[in-house]
Amino acid sequence: MKTVMLVAVLLLSVSCRIAEEDADDTRFIVLGPSLVEIMFATGLGDRIVGVDRYSEWPPIVQELTSVGGYVDPSLEQISSLSPTSIHVSGNNPVLHELAEVLGIPCYSYRFDTLEDVFAVLDSLDARYGEDAKKYKNELEIRLDSLQYLMGNNEPVSCMIVVYHERGSSSMTIAGRKTFFADLLSSMNCEIAAPSVGAWPMISVEGVLEMAPDHIICLYPGRTDTTDVIISESDFWADLGFQTSSIHCLFEPYIMIPGGRLINIAERICSCLL
Repeated sequence: MKTVMLVAVLLLSVSCRIAEEDADDTRFIVLGPSLVEIMFATGLGDRIVGVDRYSEWPPIVQELTSVGGYVDPSLEQISSLSPTSIHVSGNNPVLHELAEVLGIPCYSYRFDTLEDVFAVLDSLDARYGEDAKKYKNELEIRLDSLQYLMGNNEPVSCMIVVYHERGSSSMTIAGRKTFFADLLSSMNCEIAAPSVGAWPMISVEGVLEMAPDHIICLYPGRTDTTDVIISESDFWADLGFQTSSIHCLFEPYIMIPGGRLINIAERICSCLL
């Protein structure tokens, strides 16, 4: 009985300490579009006082103070905002040093894979509360629904082209250790990519050798959609691919695994159905 009471007291003590830290940590500096989106999606957006120059969603982000980019953050600007914590996608030694000088924590996060995204949500949940766990559960449920929508047929292969200069015989594609590969896997599909490299560059010959069932070309934010679709369709048709298996996605968030990750999955799913 004494042991049980001791454990209960320790748990209460830890919970109170976390609650105190959470209450005091109300002024975030956040660098990384994926991380900024996740923060807003999990109810932490009202704590953010400064963001990187590349973050644009949700629209209210554009009203926040810009503190520069990953490699060139403005340390003076960050300091002037009196932050209580710094959050960054990837590892930035300069920001960690600044945080040490300011006497505040600096947290690093990864967004390379779907597992990384879930790990980010777990970290936010452990540090700030239940909204991150709720968002993670919602994300898992919606991915399961897409898997059900795809059915249990023979898995199709899909190559995702992240950069292809018009007419070029080489291109950069999403590899096996990316969130794109994980999203496809969650929908009972497989990514067409070499066995190594997160974002490998391959030749047309390499594509023909893999012979993917579908090819999805990403052009985030492009507005000349008709020209791009015609150009890509003609390019791949000349190589023997059916135009019905060639798809182009133009959503500006299509390469940002953040608060609109499920939208990315839905757009990819719509190409494969």
